[in-house]
Amino acid sequence: MTAQRYSLCKNLNIFWTVFDNVIGKPAVIDGFVMDMLTAEEADTLVNLLNRGHQASLWCFPEWL
Repeated sequence: MTAQRYSLCKNLNIFWTVFDNVIGKPAVIDGFVMDMLTAEEADTLVNLLNRGHQASLWCFPEWL
């Protein structure tokens, strides 16, 4: 099994950051830093990014 590129990093009490392990910084998608996310948002995003579906991230109605 290969190492996952993206992981979760807890920052404040209830917020999470999606961390890009390759560049060693928080992930950036379309110019937005993936920071201050709820646990559910961050977990979903990490799973999608690690599967390689970055182009379809913003198609989820629950995020609109």
